[in-house]
Amino acid sequence: MGRDGWGLTGGVVPGIETPGESRKEDAGGSGRAAAAQPAARAEVPRELEQKLLQHVHDRCHAVMVEVCRYSSVPPAFLAALVANESGGNGKALRFEPAVYRHLKSLAAGERPKYAGHDRDSLQREIEEMLHPKSAAFHAHFLSATWGEAPPKALAACRDEALRELASSWGYTQIMGYHLLGRPGTVLDLLEPRFHFGLALELLADFAERYQLDVTREFAEMFRCWNTGQPYGATTDPRYVEKGLRRMEIYRFIE
Repeated sequence: MGRDGWGLTGGVVPGIETPGESRKEDAGGSGRAAAAQPAARAEVPRELEQKLLQHVHDRCHAVMVEVCRYSSVPPAFLAALVANESGGNGKALRFEPAVYRHLKSLAAGERPKYAGHDRDSLQREIEEMLHPKSAAFHAHFLSATWGEAPPKALAACRDEALRELASSWGYTQIMGYHLLGRPGTVLDLLEPRFHFGLALELLADFAERYQLDVTREFAEMFRCWNTGQPYGATTDPRYVEKGLRRMEIYRFIE
């Protein structure tokens, strides 16, 4: 889930913009309709690209190398993905209103499925987000009136949980709802090892679904991450080009 804004906490390289594009059913899974394509921008000077990739290297390289030991995906691909999506900002967060509306309608039973998940799996995840501790924990620390909390307050909690699931998080902007049915919580996406581990899992899912070679079919992998399929049209027509160029630059930095 690339973005135009570089002012998020965590630090970025000034002078370079990430794609800032809308997505369809991608790894970030924003579910947004494609927006009108902006006018083409001038090419980013190579020295600024090098600064961006050096920034990503300094923040992420050790962790990416560690998690890639168990995958055939090269660290340079993850680095380019980070550059494209967040500019190396591990705390990047973006709320996706269209996804929120879809999840809300799913929770209300107005649609049978969204992004492969049904109402039951969504409800289970929300309950876990609202009550992450054991029943014994709550019995010890909370009064018996906990179950009588005002409905509006509980509804507000559930709405906040839906908003977390409908937001893209961290270095590669993974959507919160990818935690449905998986170990961990949405906030774990801000932890680098967890985040990159899940990114590799999602890439492996794409590779299996579309029979991709993750050691060489990088253009197809970038499209999968951005559009949900290896031959999808990215909203930013240079998204794949940028990714491939950034991979090349990163290999000289490694």
